[in-house]
Amino acid sequence: MNKLLKGICLACCTSVALAEPEMLATTESTSEITTPQTSNQSSAISTSCIKRDDEGRFLGWVDNQHCLVSYRATQTAQWLDSLFGQSEDSQDSIGRIRIINDLIWTEGHGLSGKTRIRASAKLPNAKRRFRLVISDEDDKLYPNSNTQTTTQTESTSAAIRWLPNIASRVKYSVDIGAHSTDVFSRLRAQREWTISDNSIFRFRESLRYGLKSELKSVTQGEIERLLNDKTVLRLSSALQYWQNEPDPVGLRWSQDNSILHRISSQKSLAYGLTIEGVQQPSWQVSSDRLFVLYRQSFWRPWLYYELEPQLVRDWTQHKDVTSLLVFRIEANFGN
Repeated sequence: MNKLLKGICLACCTSVALAEPEMLATTESTSEITTPQTSNQSSAISTSCIKRDDEGRFLGWVDNQHCLVSYRATQTAQWLDSLFGQSEDSQDSIGRIRIINDLIWTEGHGLSGKTRIRASAKLPNAKRRFRLVISDEDDKLYPNSNTQTTTQTESTSAAIRWLPNIASRVKYSVDIGAHSTDVFSRLRAQREWTISDNSIFRFRESLRYGLKSELKSVTQGEIERLLNDKTVLRLSSALQYWQNEPDPVGLRWSQDNSILHRISSQKSLAYGLTIEGVQQPSWQVSSDRLFVLYRQSFWRPWLYYELEPQLVRDWTQHKDVTSLLVFRIEANFGN
């Protein structure tokens, strides 16, 4: 196990070392971005984990996967943007790359590992409405779940994302891309409502059609309430329809209840309960899990590790409880 941990750390640090020489070759404005963060900068970014408007009203929690991202050079995004012409301000090209290394221990199955790369690049000269997006996340109820009950196979997808400039309270995005051997298009919509100064409700709808996977829809409703200056309660319900569902279960549903807490400028903690179920032959629970997720920055402002112990109960197999532990190292680059 020690050798595997060292291998993961070495791979992550090697990718960081290869990326930095390109960053130093960027423009003068970019070199300012590559300056290491001070503790004050880290604190400012961490404070943004809890969003507020100009009047101090709560606007939601910023997902802790992106909350502590450091501000660094974005040479790749600028190069892609040059395909659409020159930009007057090089800082308008904004990109982000996340390299995630997981080491997973599952009771009865032993150790397994995987490496994932996610990237997003804004292309401002393309009327400031296009992005190149690379991700291993599929349209499913809770893509961050590491339970063994999921039947979907992860595979990297690449897409061009269009953000329509529509005067509406609803935010839209349209993707056209490829996922494994499938070509797909996807429409996403999101709307937020302020319930009170400390509570919001968020609605999301995702419609995806692939030549092989056919039609898939995920509908999600989410309530977030600010408990104190560092803690947020999140209640989320989701419903999934898949035309090409391999199992005769009808709709899939999920309920996620979690507490999100910012410990300090470099540490965060989340814990909660997730319940998943199916519609057929009757509405029933298929699995549930208790989880704790601890996240901390270490060594460099853009490098993190996570510890995520889980207890997973499979209701379809005599309600057996399985222990699971995830150790994760993540490197973030970009703005």
